[in-house]
Amino acid sequence: MFWKRLMILWVILSSLAINAKEIHIDSLRKQISHYNDFAEYKTSMQLISDFLADGRASHYERYTAFLLKAMIYKKLFNYDQTLHNLDLALQEGMKSNRKEMVQQEVKAEKSFVYFDLQEFEKAKQFMKELEATGYQYLSAKQRIFLYTQEGYFLMKDKKYGEAEKNLDHAIQIAKKFHLQDLPIVYGKKIELYNETKDTEKRDEMYREGLKIAQKFGNVKYELYLHEIMKNVFRKNQDYQKAFEFQQICDSVFFLYNSSSNSSKIELLEQQMKTQEYEYKMKEKRNEQFFFVILSGLLIFVILIFIKLYLVNKQKRIMSENENRIILKEIETLTNLVNKNDGSKVDLTTFDLTQRQREIIELVKQKKNNREIAETLFISENTVKYHLKVIYNILNINQRTEL
Repeated sequence: MFWKRLMILWVILSSLAINAKEIHIDSLRKQISHYNDFAEYKTSMQLISDFLADGRASHYERYTAFLLKAMIYKKLFNYDQTLHNLDLALQEGMKSNRKEMVQQEVKAEKSFVYFDLQEFEKAKQFMKELEATGYQYLSAKQRIFLYTQEGYFLMKDKKYGEAEKNLDHAIQIAKKFHLQDLPIVYGKKIELYNETKDTEKRDEMYREGLKIAQKFGNVKYELYLHEIMKNVFRKNQDYQKAFEFQQICDSVFFLYNSSSNSSKIELLEQQMKTQEYEYKMKEKRNEQFFFVILSGLLIFVILIFIKLYLVNKQKRIMSENENRIILKEIETLTNLVNKNDGSKVDLTTFDLTQRQREIIELVKQKKNNREIAETLFISENTVKYHLKVIYNILNINQRTEL
C-alpha cells in the first residue's frame, strides 16, 4: 500500500512537469501568407524561427515550417537557401506519418526551383516522377505550376496545341482556386502566342496578367511579366521595345529590391539562430532547476512516508506486545483458577498485582470502566482485560459480586 501511494504521488508530480502548449501550424501558415502578401518577409521569418525554436512541434509541423521558409527564399530569388530549406523540410517530413505526401510536395517544389534556374533536365526528372503518382497529394497551386511547366516544355518541342491545352488546364485550376497565380500561366501563354505569331493574344495575355498582379499587389509577378515581354521583343529583334521593357524591369526591380531583402533575411536568420541557441540553453537551465526542485520535493515526501511507515510499524509492534502480555496473563490466571476448582479466593491470600488491586478499589468506589481508565491513565480495553482476570481469579461473574 505504501509503495502504491508513492507511485501515485510520482505520477502526479511528473504531470506537473508537463507544460502543454497547443501548436497551431494552420494559424502560422495563414500569418505567413498574410505577411508575404505585403512583402513583410522579415516578420514571416521571425514567426517561423520562433515556431521552430519552441522545440515542441511535431515532425510534420516542423516540415511545414521549413517548407514555408523555403517559399520565402524562393520569392526573394535566393534559390540556394530555397533548396537548403527544402532538404531540411524533407528530413523532418520523412520522420512523420505522411511520407508519401512529403516526398511529392518537396519534389514539386524542387522542380519549380530548377525550372526557374533553367536547369530543365532536373525539373523534368522531378515532373516525370510526380506524373507517375497522378499528383495524388499535391495542392491546386502546385498542380497549376506543374501544368504550366509541362505546357512550356511542349511549346519548346513545338507541340503548340498540346502546350495550349496544358496551359488552359492550369488557367482553369487557377481561376477556381488561385486567381492571384494566373500571371504565371499568362506569362507562358505570352511566349506561346509569340511563337505562333498571334501578337494580339500575346499582348492581351500581358495586359490581363499585369492587371491581376497589380490587383493583388504582387510586384514579383509584375516583374515576371515585364521580363517575359522584354525577352519576347529581344527575340523578335525589336530592340526599341526590348529596351523600353528593360527600363520598366529596372524600375520594378528597384521597387522590389529582392537582393537587399534576401541579404536582410539571411542576416536575420543568423541572428535568430543565435537567439535560438540562447533560448535553448535557458530552457535547459530552467528544466534542470525545475527537476532539482522536483527531486528535492520528492525526496522530502518519500522521507515523510518512510517516517509514517516506521511510526505505524512501531505502534503495531507495541500493540502486539501488549496483547501478548495480556493474553499470557489471562492464560496464567485461568490455570490458577482451574487449580482451585472454582472455589472463592481470599484477596489477602492471592498474589494480585498492584494494578489489579487498584482496579478493585476503584470498582468498590462504584467507578465505571471509563473513569477507572482516566484515573489510572490506561485504556478502557486494558481495564476490561484486568477485570476479566480478576473475575476469573475470584470465580465471580459480574461487577456487583466484586
